[in-house]
Amino acid sequence: MSAHVEKPIPKPVLWGIAAMVAAVFALTGAVALGLLDRPKPASQVRAEAGVPVVAERLLVFRDLPDGTLGIFEGAASAPFASVAAGSNEGFVRGVIRSMARERRMKGVGPEAPYRLRLWGDGRLSLEDVATGRTVELDSFGADNRRAFWRLLPGAAELAGKGA
Repeated sequence: MSAHVEKPIPKPVLWGIAAMVAAVFALTGAVALGLLDRPKPASQVRAEAGVPVVAERLLVFRDLPDGTLGIFEGAASAPFASVAAGSNEGFVRGVIRSMARERRMKGVGPEAPYRLRLWGDGRLSLEDVATGRTVELDSFGADNRRAFWRLLPGAAELAGKGA
């Protein structure tokens, strides 16, 4: 026979869990019904504050025959940078794949550019020009931010502005 004795969960613990679940549903419902304000997206906050663009580059990402992700400026025929398959810069691949998936769902091809921007407040964003989706790259940590930072025009000169 087993020495295991089943003990029921104490009622105060169950009531506490039920109260937390009810609070989550109540707050979610309040936001959905417009009783509480949703947080503003970073792009709207920057626009309201008049934060200028410090540097910007239009990028096109293409898979190359050798498995490398080629990074092109606009309609250029040769990549100015690349991300090798299996490299430590998988974050760039991951972000682009995520955004490309949304493009496929909306019937947009890979030729439309992405807009990489460094803002006056030191933040970095990547906008899909075709879908309007923006990824705030600072949210993913300094190492991942650096993977995109190097793609800015004059990245070395901009190093004092938040790299």
